[in-house]
Amino acid sequence: MSTHPVPTVEATGVTPRTPSRPLRALHFFAGLNRGGAETWLMDVLREGPGQDLVLDVCTTTMTHGAYEDEFVELGGRVHRCRLGRNPWRFAATVEELLSRERYDLVHSHLYYFSGFVLRAAARAGVPKRIAHNHPVEDVKARSILRPLYARWMRRWTRRYGTDFVGPTRASMAAFWGPDWERDPHKRVIYNGVRIERFLHPPERSSVRQELGLPADAKIVLNVARFVPHKRQAFLVDVARLLSTRASDIFFVFIGDGPTRHAVEQAVEDSSLSANFRFVLGAASIDRFWLSADAFAFPSINEGFGIVIAEAAAAGLPVVAHDIPGVREAATACSRVELLGRGTSAERWADAVGKALNEPPLDAPSREALLGSFPFTMEASVRALRKVYGLPEDRERREGIGE
Repeated sequence: MSTHPVPTVEATGVTPRTPSRPLRALHFFAGLNRGGAETWLMDVLREGPGQDLVLDVCTTTMTHGAYEDEFVELGGRVHRCRLGRNPWRFAATVEELLSRERYDLVHSHLYYFSGFVLRAAARAGVPKRIAHNHPVEDVKARSILRPLYARWMRRWTRRYGTDFVGPTRASMAAFWGPDWERDPHKRVIYNGVRIERFLHPPERSSVRQELGLPADAKIVLNVARFVPHKRQAFLVDVARLLSTRASDIFFVFIGDGPTRHAVEQAVEDSSLSANFRFVLGAASIDRFWLSADAFAFPSINEGFGIVIAEAAAAGLPVVAHDIPGVREAATACSRVELLGRGTSAERWADAVGKALNEPPLDAPSREALLGSFPFTMEASVRALRKVYGLPEDRERREGIGE
């Protein structure tokens, strides 16, 4: 046990109970914000994980996440174990939490740092310990000490983990190597979408009015966190080229993050402010999915491009970079063009322009698409329950997932 004093562990919410004690799982995130993995967990709760499963969260930051209020309303509990600059102190905090709360399972989404979490869970006697690695490419790989840290954490993850999952085959191969499928404890849990979100398209004109756009505006949608590898700034160059070809094309960016202000400045510097709309903090963006004309996604690093699956469910033609995580998600698309990472803005403008000229899916085509959609939350919950050792069929808790 660590000799560092154990800080107080803060918790919010009340863990639900059923007469036959459910399996209690604790997920680790940096924060409960609108990222891909966090959104997946929220959708698991919205779908209804089953009466025999309780899902709680522990965050490594002390800030109140965008999803926290809804998470607690859905029956989850949020713990905070601040990471700070002392990982050993953090590990002691986690051990104290797990020893006190007696969770049956720890499920960590902290990439390499999952090694630290799983070691603490093993020391606390947690019987099932899962590392869920999402990225295909390590965005911090160029730092000097990163290779040493990666080897150390990978060794601890392998030693202290009992099960290992990823959102795509590509993410599993990136972390564990090409032979990962030989290990029965390594599996893919595909992210999924809730099909009911895409069943009833709104009036396109009402969304355009909300955004202050002409009724006949053609909308190119991008949904992503504003960080460098999502490359929204590249789409500003694409928009500049398209603006010389047509006056009715508008870009709608949904998301927030550290590079948003720089992208907004690039839009202003290009004299394109009238052609862009930035949507921040929307609780639901389904109306934008179902009212857009195309989806453009120049990200160069995705574990699983869940927004590609959402664009597919909305029936949008998609233009994206041809990278492994996107490639797997794009199998759901009815209309997609994947471009190499070095493709020029001019070629992107051609592809987006072509996508905007695609006719919208008619009702029978939409119904057929959604009826056989490969990435559903129902399938994702079944896969999660299988990894947890629970029956794949579940009874929903009353009031959840209805």
